Amino acid sequence: MMNKKGQTLISFVIILPVFILFLAFIVDTGMLLKEKNKLNGTTKTIIKNSYQKRFENDYQDQIIDSFEKNKIPTHHLILEVQNETISVANEYEIESIFGQIIGIENYKIHLNMTFQVNQDKIILKKE
Repeated sequence: MMNKKGQTLISFVIILPVFILFLAFIVDTGMLLKEKNKLNGTTKTIIKNSYQKRFENDYQDQIIDSFEKNKIPTHHLILEVQNETISVANEYEIESIFGQIIGIENYKIHLNMTFQVNQDKIILKKE
């Protein structure tokens, strides 16, 4: 019988880094999806809960405060209220943990939503 300990060690040394990179990719992708879902869900909730106040002077400030309370950056937040339509656009970056291994320092999160007010109900028209 031949000794196969050396072959096993070589296989382990080759496969281990690939496996670690794969797990790192899964963790980063999970973080990105979690943040995107948080932004989408928070935006829908904020707009639906505050649409009755859309004609007040400080409506946009109230929306910005709501985003900031939920720890969502508002540097690039664009909120447009026209007649019965509310448009929200936001963009920000989150830091990559494992993407830095392959040169990705940040991931960009984008949001574009349009809501239509119809008979005192707010409906997501376009995402």
